[in-house]
Amino acid sequence: METGDIQFRTAAIGGFLKQDVLDYIEKANREHNQRLEELEQTLAEVQAERDELRERAALLEKEGLERRSRIDQLSAKINTLSAQLTQKNKALEEAQGESKLQDELQGELSEQMSALKERLAKAERAAQAYEAIKDRTAGIELDAHCRAQAVEAAAQVQVEKTKREVEQWIAKVQESYDRMRSDIDATISHASGELERVRHSMEHLTEEFCVHDDALKGILRTYQASVDHKAPLPLEEG
Repeated sequence: METGDIQFRTAAIGGFLKQDVLDYIEKANREHNQRLEELEQTLAEVQAERDELRERAALLEKEGLERRSRIDQLSAKINTLSAQLTQKNKALEEAQGESKLQDELQGELSEQMSALKERLAKAERAAQAYEAIKDRTAGIELDAHCRAQAVEAAAQVQVEKTKREVEQWIAKVQESYDRMRSDIDATISHASGELERVRHSMEHLTEEFCVHDDALKGILRTYQASVDHKAPLPLEEG
């Protein structure tokens, strides 16, 4: 029975019975205390939930700051790798320029070899000319033969020496170029792999941020709804 439903019995000498009034006051106090306890419990639950939501929001905010810091570090690393890649590309262009220079040198050497071969051919023709006139006189024949052999031998020695020097120089240049090209290719491959790994990390971090942002928005909406629906009612006086 609610307190408002209590009907006081009339006393024999005016007024109401004292026991009815006391019972009404006691019941009203119990209902008031019970309502007050319920409101305090609801308030404690709302405050506990609010504190939990605040802690979770602070944790998500901290994680967001840490991930933003990681993104800044990765961005700096990307810039560094990009600068290194630019330098390696420049070095590759210079190496290609050196390769072009090597081709030009090889062309010049080929021309020199051709000139030496021509000189050798001339020497051989000269020797043949000396050989052709050997019948004129024995002395002229012997002299021409000796001179032809000397010229041919000297030319052959010079050709072989020049050929060996040119082959050694070309081998050294080719070895140096191959080593430089291998280093540049390895560096470019490493830089490309690093950039690809950083790109995957950035995409993963972006996805995680989206998930955390949605979770934080959901928590904030839940917290706001909890505060709106569980706000303590004003206590009735009396």
